[in-house]
Amino acid sequence: MNILLLAPLLVVVFLGLLLAGRAQVAKGTNTATANGATLLTLAVVAGVLGLAVVVSLDVW
Repeated sequence: MNILLLAPLLVVVFLGLLLAGRAQVAKGTNTATANGATLLTLAVVAGVLGLAVVVSLDVW
């Protein structure tokens, strides 16, 4: 996979997980909050991976 395609894909995954996690936490029930926290944790992992990909591009 081309790395220039991977970076925007990771950004989309990050934003999707971030929005989905926030929506789950906003529901307020215990299960939804736990699911939202899991999604937000995955969003952080995807965001860090995306940042690492962008930093490694060397096309600044």
